[in-house]
Amino acid sequence: MQKVQSYLYPNRIILLADLAGFTVENKVVYARTVKIYQGVDNVIEFDIQNADQKRIDLTTLSDIEVNVMDSQGKALAKSPYVTSLLSSATATNATVVAPYPVGPTTSTTITLPTANVTGTFLPTYQLTGTNIVGPVFVSGVTSDIDSATTTLTVTFQNQTISSATGLSVNCIVKGLASITIPQEDINDLDEQYLTYSVTALDQMGNNIVLYTDSAFGAAGTVQVIGNAMPKFRDDVVYDEFAGEINFMGNVINHTPAIPCKFYEAETTQYMNFIISTTNFIGTIYVEATEDMTVAVSSFTNSPQLQSFTCATPTTTTITFNNVPVTNPVTGKNYNYMRVSWLYPDVWQFGSQQNPLLHFGSVNSVTVTS
Repeated sequence: MQKVQSYLYPNRIILLADLAGFTVENKVVYARTVKIYQGVDNVIEFDIQNADQKRIDLTTLSDIEVNVMDSQGKALAKSPYVTSLLSSATATNATVVAPYPVGPTTSTTITLPTANVTGTFLPTYQLTGTNIVGPVFVSGVTSDIDSATTTLTVTFQNQTISSATGLSVNCIVKGLASITIPQEDINDLDEQYLTYSVTALDQMGNNIVLYTDSAFGAAGTVQVIGNAMPKFRDDVVYDEFAGEINFMGNVINHTPAIPCKFYEAETTQYMNFIISTTNFIGTIYVEATEDMTVAVSSFTNSPQLQSFTCATPTTTTITFNNVPVTNPVTGKNYNYMRVSWLYPDVWQFGSQQNPLLHFGSVNSVTVTS
């Protein structure tokens, strides 16, 4: 009969495999939306059951794949994802004690160096591994803390097993498989709902669908969430500038107004500027304003927070570090800053000469916080 926990949201997704060609009592009551997050590797685990609500021996299936696609059915770049069977323990350098001919189900032992065992081998779980033909079921585990070897009593199903050494084995948890969607696969996606489906090959080589919901639908829902993990703000690069003439007739070149507030969770206290120049002669400086909105007069008589003067042609990178966003006189925060620069006596050239030919240029301004 149906168990109560089928009505609950489990930590893993239940999938139903219709291996008998028809569905009976077992149904997923609620189709859970899978949530995946940008900034982390996302592990999705599947509990694969048959129509009698029993976990399936996943060694009887092959090519279990998870297809992830957008609303138009277009697959993600690295879809489909191949599942990995969950294991409670693994070991290397195992030894099958004796050979057994084809015939009735036969029990024997496998010995494992305890030092090579990771996890715990549990009775009733199945073994798969190099040169071990499945399904092989564990019926007993003999080991103690001082033992150099762990001995498994295992059952081979009607097959020939020869004496062998150096085998690797996995204690597979029946019915459980998982995939990992790396963070780089979804970091460039907008927040959205994707669709997924799970397929596999049965023992007859048929490509079957594993159902995801109570109506035996093949398509489940994946929600991409991008605001759960912190993001570092990219540096902002300015390489197009404006100019204005001051009251002395000199041209002040400058970047656009740069907002001082970057993060709502933590107030920005300092700004950093990296200025690239070529053959520059003149003065470069950072100025600021407390105005809430930028107007033509916002930076008139504004304070110069840091400055640098080049008396000879200079090709370099100039840095203004830890420029405070608080006005030390008023105690108020600046709302905008900009990087400005003046060439020496530009006014005397008028419209006859280009000052860039004589005093070089500022190539770019990079802003960090």
